[in-house]
Order: sequence, then C-alpha cells, then structure tokens
Amino acid sequence: MGILGGDDFVAVISKYDYPKLCQNIIDDFDSLVVNYYTDEDVERGFVEVANRKGIIEEFPIVTISIGVVEVQKGSYTSPLEIGEVSAQVKHKAKEIQGSTYVINHRNFKK
Repeated sequence: MGILGGDDFVAVISKYDYPKLCQNIIDDFDSLVVNYYTDEDVERGFVEVANRKGIIEEFPIVTISIGVVEVQKGSYTSPLEIGEVSAQVKHKAKEIQGSTYVINHRNFKK
C-alpha cells in the first residue's frame, strides 16, 4: 500500500476476485462515510458550505473511485506504462457518478 499523492493511493495485491474485492471496499466505504455527515446532508446527497468568498456552494457526499490494473509478467514494457494505464483507468472511474470501480482488461499473451 502506498500514496501516490493527494487522495490517490495504490495497493499491490496478488491475483484475486477483483470485482468482489472492489465491491466490498465500496460497500464498506459508502456505509461508513455517511457517519461524517448529518442525516439531512445524507438525505439531500450534498453539503452546503461557504467558499472563500462567502458564497454557499453544494458539494456531493464523498465517494470512492477504484481503478484496477492487472499486471502479468511481460504485459507492460515499463513501470511508467503501468502508471499511465493506471491513470487512464482511474480517470474512467471518476467519470462515473457515485462510488465505483473500473478494471483494465488487457489481452495477455499466454
């Protein structure tokens, strides 16, 4: 486990049932994050907060986006390529509203 910067983290795990793992993480996150909000905020789906200029803005309840990149020996030319694919998968996950995950499906040579 490591931090890439900001609110981006990486976890390196052995082959696993990725959809099940991702869904479990999302279920746990979504069930716990609401404890940091009022019931009213959760029901509305957002919080109202004054920005630096004192103008009230709406911010959605925090969600989690997960990008999965499966790496097999010889499937990538360099760690940089893995990082680039990871960024693409993360971006796709963040485009989807709510907590979600996206798995990169690369064809591996057998």
